[in-house]
Amino acid sequence: MIAILNVRESAYAPAGGEGESAHKPIPILTVTGRLDASTVNILERAITRALSQGAKVVVIDAGEITYISSSGLRVLLTARRQIRERGGDILLCSLSPNVRDVMNMVGFTALFSIYENVDAAKQVAAHIK
Repeated sequence: MIAILNVRESAYAPAGGEGESAHKPIPILTVTGRLDASTVNILERAITRALSQGAKVVVIDAGEITYISSSGLRVLLTARRQIRERGGDILLCSLSPNVRDVMNMVGFTALFSIYENVDAAKQVAAHIK
């Protein structure tokens, strides 16, 4: 079986302030497909792009991830560590039942901020400075 992963990159620009206190657009990564050793580099590159642009918070919409391997979990954990060193966070949302089960099993639900949908994650992301 050929593993396929697609990461659609978009951004959310919170309404409000100007100047230094204004928010930069918040990257939203919508991930679709199998997140495993053969595809993990696609998500890794998207996260790296967001971090290189100075993102303090990244929203990952995981609703269409059909499978996640230990390689996929490692990428999420590494990204979380990198962004938390900058005072930010990775917000996961819309977890599919399969992904939620795996994350529960390995204890990631206690480590990550997880939201029911993209709108809920965007609301929280808008308040991370």
